[in-house]
Amino acid sequence: MSTLQKDRGEIIVFYILMGVVGYDSYLRFADWSIELRFLVADLVMMMIAFLLSLYKRNSSVYDAYWSVIPFYFMLVFYFESTEWNAHQWVYAGLVSGWSWRLTYNWYRSWSGWSHEDWRYVNYRNQMGKNFIWMNFFGLHLYPTLIVFASMLGMFSVLLPTTTTHSIVFPIGAGIAGIGIALEFFADNTLHQHRKEAAGTRSDVLRKGLWKYSRNPNYLGEMLFWCGLALMGFAWGAAWWTGLGAIGMIAMFLFASIPMKEARLKETKGEAFEKYMREVPRILPF
Repeated sequence: MSTLQKDRGEIIVFYILMGVVGYDSYLRFADWSIELRFLVADLVMMMIAFLLSLYKRNSSVYDAYWSVIPFYFMLVFYFESTEWNAHQWVYAGLVSGWSWRLTYNWYRSWSGWSHEDWRYVNYRNQMGKNFIWMNFFGLHLYPTLIVFASMLGMFSVLLPTTTTHSIVFPIGAGIAGIGIALEFFADNTLHQHRKEAAGTRSDVLRKGLWKYSRNPNYLGEMLFWCGLALMGFAWGAAWWTGLGAIGMIAMFLFASIPMKEARLKETKGEAFEKYMREVPRILPF
């Protein structure tokens, strides 16, 4: 067994452990509202990921959490429901498809415990002993809460209190589906480019969707979360359940994308600066 195979087996065991303990936590608070029960389970699973990041001395333990946990939520709803209607299947199908696609994209690119996200490495080097606080609050707790907030509409869709819905549902489903498709094509092109251009400092990806947008994968991610929010609204979710999607967009626009592009300017130099001048940041116009 290779080191990579061993590392992959270990991370799979870690996420199975998180799921089992998370579900046990969910069951232990049966007299609480379902929203709180899901939140408690989510936080318990996050704590396990955090503790494992300390054990492995590698915060990339959390990298797959973003995409795996929403699928766990769908499983709980499915096994605790008597029967789903078509709209519930559409919602769960979109979340599950997004989850499996994004998790696979992470899995095929992960090189094992020898790798840690460059942003985490930078934080660790800059903050020294204080990195543990960034690790917990910034790299584990905040992403967990923003994903949970972005999925609050699922309670209205999967536990409906009404039998009616609006035309907003298929619109939201369409937007989410387009987002997933954009991420699929963008990430596949990026994955192939990384394999072909390994070690090439000046090579900048300009193929496929990357000819029209510098961040088509992030555009797809933002569309996905906006689509989920709209589907929730269609089944009566409160307006504030959309704040998670807004927070998600703000995180991408003001943190993730600027950090990524600053890194690429540093590593690709003038080639990437030229790309920035010629290709729009998000929308292809």
